[in-house]
Amino acid sequence: MEQLKNIANIKFGLYVKPLEKGFAIYLQAKNFDDFGNFQNDVDAFVNIDNKNESHLLQEGDILFVGKGNRNFAWTYSRTMGPAIASSIFYVISVDKYKVNPDYITTIFNSHKYQNQFQNMGAGSSIPSIRKGELESISIDIPTLETQNKIASIRALHTADIVLSNQIIQQKQNLFQGVINQLVK
Repeated sequence: MEQLKNIANIKFGLYVKPLEKGFAIYLQAKNFDDFGNFQNDVDAFVNIDNKNESHLLQEGDILFVGKGNRNFAWTYSRTMGPAIASSIFYVISVDKYKVNPDYITTIFNSHKYQNQFQNMGAGSSIPSIRKGELESISIDIPTLETQNKIASIRALHTADIVLSNQIIQQKQNLFQGVINQLVK
C-alpha cells in the first residue's frame, strides 16, 4: 500500500471566467456524465497566457472531483486537444514508472473508493474532500502488468456500455418508427 502523495503530485484546477471560444478546452463537471465519462458537449474555453500555461493538462493527468456528491476520476488524453481543468477538480499527476493513470482512475471510480470518498466529505452542506485527505489515501499498487490489465478491462467495459446504449437508442428509434407508421 502506498499513500497517493508518494506516487503523485496533486494540484487544484484553475478558476477562470470561461470564454465561448479559445485555445484550450475548459473542463467542468458538467462535461461528464454520472459515471465520469467525458461528454463531447464542450462550450467553455480559455486562452493560454503566462499565468495559466502551467495548468495545461499533460497526457495521463487524472481529474478528480473533490467537491459535491459526484466524486469521480477521469484520465486526460492529449488526443482531445489542449485542456485546462476547472477548480472543481484536483489534477493528479502520477509517477508513470510506478502507476498507470488509468488504473488509478479505475479504482477511484470503484465502489470501495467511492464509499471512502463519500465518508471523507460527510458533514457539510456541500461535501468537500480536503487535499491532505486525498494525499493520504492508501492505494494498493500491484505490478504495472496487473495495473495495465485492470485498465484494459475498464476500457473494454466502457466500450461495451457505449455500444449497449447505442443499441438501446436504436431500439427506441425503431419502436417509435413502427408506432408512427401504425398511427398515421
